[in-house]
Amino acid sequence: MFGFNLNGKNNGRKEMSTGVQLLASMLVCYPELYAVTYEPKETEITLDFVVEAKVKRDEMEVFADLVDKSVQTYHELHGGDPVWLAIDADVNGKIMTVHVRRQLGTMLRGELDLLTELFHDKFGNALQIDAHTLDALEPEFSTMQSNLLDQMFEMAQTSRIKERMIGMRDKDKVVVYNR
Repeated sequence: MFGFNLNGKNNGRKEMSTGVQLLASMLVCYPELYAVTYEPKETEITLDFVVEAKVKRDEMEVFADLVDKSVQTYHELHGGDPVWLAIDADVNGKIMTVHVRRQLGTMLRGELDLLTELFHDKFGNALQIDAHTLDALEPEFSTMQSNLLDQMFEMAQTSRIKERMIGMRDKDKVVVYNR
């Protein structure tokens, strides 16, 4: 799945492999993410975090406000304009899936670092984290995926990905489908 030849002649295949690699690298580099979905019509990416805890509605609203203000401040400090961000959650018993939606074209790598830090701070051990962290992986593979993710973010900001995709964890694998 990793290591697509992005120098091919078929632009549609290049765009799809860029999207596949972007979602796969996000999941590999951020074990806090359970799934990542991309919707080309709105150029929107959805990041799913899974929390094993009951959280009150007003507490989630305060957290969503903190996330929004933090992301806006991050972009302001990096010379950007305000960005669109939406947060909602689905609750199924003791499991809550928090969906963070953003425009891919304005998303920055440091923003993912910020988001995962905020989720760690808020939910601690209740935040489900895959055992395959970057530290647990082979150092060369970790470095390659991190560098690749930076490249994919740059490519996604300059060219539009046209395929609907979802990337998710499946046991000890990361799987990306076009939908």
